[in-house]
Amino acid sequence: MTASRTAWPELAPVPLRVLLGGGLILHGGIKLFGGHANIAHLVGQLGVPFPGAAGWLVGVVEFAGGIGILLGLFFRAATVVNALNVAGLLVLGFAAGGIPEPLPGGDPLPGFREAWLILAVLVSLLISGPGRFTADKKLPTKPVGSHGGGGGI
Repeated sequence: MTASRTAWPELAPVPLRVLLGGGLILHGGIKLFGGHANIAHLVGQLGVPFPGAAGWLVGVVEFAGGIGILLGLFFRAATVVNALNVAGLLVLGFAAGGIPEPLPGGDPLPGFREAWLILAVLVSLLISGPGRFTADKKLPTKPVGSHGGGGGI
């Protein structure tokens, strides 16, 4: 194989990260910065206790997780918490008999088909890893065996 062909698999996750991360940032931002009443209503309709607090949690998971996925920063954690978030929507939506409608003018939750696609992309990214162009690679790391302090024996 040539060097250029071996680089393609490392680039494959990048468009998924950009589009999914951007979408999560957008929808999480709506929940956090003006749409809290709507998300609290929606999660309450799904039977989640303390819908106000749960709404904030969903917004933070999507917004911060979207940033993590987009930038490849704390990528595995961001992907896992968002996969759990979408899986929870699927389970609760199924148990409730459907995905509830938003308040008038509110941002809707993804429908079942869209939620399954989002979950599939998240699982795919979790399996493949973030690929190239990640902020994680820019973070300083301690050398193995470094404990940051005093001498040994």
